[in-house]
Amino acid sequence: MSEETEGTSNLNTDFNLEQDFKADPLIPQGNYFGNVIEVKFDAEKGSINWKVALDGNGGFKSDGETPIDGSHIWYRNYLPKKGDENEPNASGSGNKFQSKVNMLKQFADDMKVNMNTMPEILQTIENGDWIGLQVVAKVGISEYPKGSGKYNNNTDKMSAAA
Repeated sequence: MSEETEGTSNLNTDFNLEQDFKADPLIPQGNYFGNVIEVKFDAEKGSINWKVALDGNGGFKSDGETPIDGSHIWYRNYLPKKGDENEPNASGSGNKFQSKVNMLKQFADDMKVNMNTMPEILQTIENGDWIGLQVVAKVGISEYPKGSGKYNNNTDKMSAAA
């Protein structure tokens, strides 16, 4: 075996990027039913990350072959950081602290969950109390980075299923 191929015996080296590349299919924009399967606190980014498995929707992704049900999407709540009270929000009408608290309150109300304090949030995540919640997620499509021609799904809103 030559030095070039040493260590490749467990790899599938029969590929051609130009011929074999296939962009991941996208979920069409719309509202979808799903179940919360994971919730994590990300201290570094200051967020609560919700993973949802779509279920009970039917239909296919943009390739016309991949089922929507079984797909996983993420929703993130951004928590206030130190200093946010001194930073203007995007509209300039208030500060980032108030905007993040207001968005978290609206989300908690829409989801019908208690997110009153950080200790309560962390305890609920640790207990897995939000796992299994049935939700309706508003899925969109965005280009990231802007102007790149690369598109992905994003979750614009999430609420408890009725």
